[in-house]
Amino acid sequence: MEFTTDKNLLYRHFEKDPVLFGYHIGDLDDFYFGDCRWAANLDDEGQISESILIYDGLTVPTVLAFGSGRHLDNLLEELLPVLPDRFYCHFQREYRPIFLRRFTEEPLGTHCKMKLELPACHRLNVSYDRIVRLDLSNSEKLIDLYNRSYPGNYFDVRLLRTRKYFGYFDGGRIIAASGIHVYSDEYNIAVLGNIVTDPDYRNRGLATAVTSRLVDELLSEGKLIMLNVGAVNHPAIKCYRRLGFKKVHEYEESIFTTR
Repeated sequence: MEFTTDKNLLYRHFEKDPVLFGYHIGDLDDFYFGDCRWAANLDDEGQISESILIYDGLTVPTVLAFGSGRHLDNLLEELLPVLPDRFYCHFQREYRPIFLRRFTEEPLGTHCKMKLELPACHRLNVSYDRIVRLDLSNSEKLIDLYNRSYPGNYFDVRLLRTRKYFGYFDGGRIIAASGIHVYSDEYNIAVLGNIVTDPDYRNRGLATAVTSRLVDELLSEGKLIMLNVGAVNHPAIKCYRRLGFKKVHEYEESIFTTR
């Protein structure tokens, strides 16, 4: 195992499956890269065979452990002693026993990775009249929405600098919002996230409207567009399918803490 900062080497590995490694590719962008640690195993030709990402840009570190082959278990076993004492983790379920050798687990459920497959289908009969592009001047109102509607969210206010957040306003309050977790012009990728509607305004199509507005813009830029969603969040999955997204992978999310 070694840690690398070679973006070209990392990208060649991740482009094998850009949906599985969507977060990894986006995190190669300079906006995120300084908060990343990339553990890797190399093959005989000096190419990456497996890689695990430790992202330190949030209050609780995040570990992304996805394998494209059969050797991620070896890398993960080597990495166990240097993982944070507590971290949020995305991982394929077959690797759970390795984490449990050192950590206790707070499971957060099975999730799906979805990719926009049918761009023409995202055009719905929704109004954009009350939808506004959000920036740092809207941060307090957006954080208020997340605090009352999406407890435990992983919103990073710095992401408003991407200008890829949209809010639906009512009476001066943001009552629905869509945004991104990862966005990169350099790698031509966007991972949607932090999509939420105030509980008092649900079942009115507002999440569909703000997400459709964001998808419109990302499509015009030619981005590869994807998202993660809880496997039992059927209303959200229904919304995303209407917009043209299709399930591609399943994975687990948990919080692990040192025993």
